[in-house]
Amino acid sequence: MSTVREKQLRILSFFTYRSASSESPTTKDSPAEDIRLKGLGRLPKGVLFSGFNIVHLNEARDLYEILYAAKDFRDFLTLAEQARRLVNEGLFVYAFSVAIMHRDDLVGVKVPPFQEARPDLFIPAETIFQAIKADRKRKDDKPIIVDIFKTGNNLDPEYSLTYFREDVGINVHHFHWHLVYPLTWRPEVMRKVKDRKGELFYYMHQQMVARYDCERLGLGLKRVIPFQNFAEKFGGYSSHLTSFIDDPDHEVPQTTGNYASRSDGLGLLDLSRSDYGGQVEELERWKDRIMQAAHLGAVLDESGRVVPLAVETGIDVLGALIEASYESINSTYYGNFHNTGHNMISLVHDPDGRHKENPGVMVDTATAVRDPMFFRWHRYVDNMFTEYKNTLPSYEQTDVSGLLQKTEFSH
Repeated sequence: MSTVREKQLRILSFFTYRSASSESPTTKDSPAEDIRLKGLGRLPKGVLFSGFNIVHLNEARDLYEILYAAKDFRDFLTLAEQARRLVNEGLFVYAFSVAIMHRDDLVGVKVPPFQEARPDLFIPAETIFQAIKADRKRKDDKPIIVDIFKTGNNLDPEYSLTYFREDVGINVHHFHWHLVYPLTWRPEVMRKVKDRKGELFYYMHQQMVARYDCERLGLGLKRVIPFQNFAEKFGGYSSHLTSFIDDPDHEVPQTTGNYASRSDGLGLLDLSRSDYGGQVEELERWKDRIMQAAHLGAVLDESGRVVPLAVETGIDVLGALIEASYESINSTYYGNFHNTGHNMISLVHDPDGRHKENPGVMVDTATAVRDPMFFRWHRYVDNMFTEYKNTLPSYEQTDVSGLLQKTEFSH
């Protein structure tokens, strides 16, 4: 039986660049494709993987459930090596990471820091190219230091918050949270319940926006204005990120293109691309239905039955419904609000795909926080929860007395 250290080393090899001629993490000659992987590979290689596109996420779910169900560690490695050559590169990293974090035989094994596995999702391409050039000219093993490329200037009022939005730590945090709480998580398949997942979706994002507000106030700016008028034209953003992928079938890392820039003055439009769809009218309709549920304190389930939002669990139900995760009580009626908003904002520059442009950074959990619209969008999502919380009764003394006693005892 492999030790935790041995397993960790085997896992790390999947996140380290290696050429097509190098030995695989399992065996040099990979066996024929396992029947369990049949049907995977639907998302083409080289396409930017989206953590908010349900089509992408459904295939990622299929893969992480297969990897999670592998009969032992060796079987897990064999499946992972075959899947790595079969599926989209970004999709593989996402699904492989989810499986590692949840398999019982990988307790103690860590997913490597994502900023080290995929620095291209956190560092401007200009900076990476500078580092590559400097590395080619190096004459010793001393560390190479290059200046970070600035993604804007003070002509943009939001530029003063770049240090926060483009911080590697906060972007990795957001990506990692969505690995721990995948919106496609099926407890009946994974045999593990994500307790209060919907409530934590609200709490985590609300805390991010609250901290961002503190930074804004400290710089003399107003708090984040919620993006609630879907006809509004909003500000632009350019991330200067280019996706580099490690494809084991190529000798050098491949590029999948830039994350698109957004000019000032664009607004939401219907998505009618082959890979992304959604209507602004539909988004408005979902918004109205969710707000009605928040105000009435009740939702409709798939059978049309009225389900009250209980004080203890209502916010969890609402969170699953807004995100919208697989645990949404009625995705047919309440839709895919949060995720569709991300996708629409990421594609305002090419909503019908006529220019074959890539999406912007709002399309993925690893890059979305960089965009000022991330905070405007989530401020409105937070406000939906606030509307519901305002309908709840105030705490009574009996509700907090036990908590107060525990606090006093802990001191």
